[in-house]
Amino acid sequence: MHTERPAWAITHVGRLRPLNEDLCLVGDWRSGKPIENWRGLFSTSRAWAVIADGMGGHEAGNVASRVVLDAIGELIRDASSESSVSTMLEIANRRLFEAMYAIGGRPGMGTTVVGAVLSDREALVFNVGDSRAYVFRRGELVQLSRDDTLNVSRGTLRNRSHALTQSLGGSTKPQSLRPHFRRIPLEDHDTLLLCSDGLTDMIEEDEIAGILIRHPENPAEHLVAAALDAGGEDNITVVVIGPILRLASSAHARS
Repeated sequence: MHTERPAWAITHVGRLRPLNEDLCLVGDWRSGKPIENWRGLFSTSRAWAVIADGMGGHEAGNVASRVVLDAIGELIRDASSESSVSTMLEIANRRLFEAMYAIGGRPGMGTTVVGAVLSDREALVFNVGDSRAYVFRRGELVQLSRDDTLNVSRGTLRNRSHALTQSLGGSTKPQSLRPHFRRIPLEDHDTLLLCSDGLTDMIEEDEIAGILIRHPENPAEHLVAAALDAGGEDNITVVVIGPILRLASSAHARS
């Protein structure tokens, strides 16, 4: 008998934006369409997931997220420490600035990044920007990432605006990256959630926790549906890595 974790990923263009500037990488699968979903099984010994949210306030956010995710996809297999993840992000950032002045690029294009590398029942979570990572443990949703934002609240979630203080790209000259890291042991019943701000700008954390409790069979689908019902004002991308399953065979079921 071996152990694996079920995983779900969905990206959705939302109700208002013309393009989906979000991209996600989950193991060897990556998104590439305006609306797309994936599910599968993750080995508890080695796995990874990353979301890149191209910045809608800048030109060519979809190009920025693609360039960065291309670089991360090449390097993340060997990234297991804070130092190696930092190097990976620096390389991705350098390639993004090179792409700004290539065909299809735009000066100032940028993207946020949030990701998790799982190894031996431990998660190394990293982020730059305001895409988020959470752990859902014993009924409590705890944010693991750190928002790089100046928040300006006007009373309600849907009226909240936030300006990024750090991203990959997002300026015409390279800036020093200061990625945020959190390393946590993963318990058998833990659930990890990665998401772009298209989810957290639309629904509150207590609603997210409630959906994770009520819909363990496909939580990502229900989270995205809730964000769309709330207005779907931005692209929405969600990756959920669920509790450990104990299986009799190593066959991976994907759809």
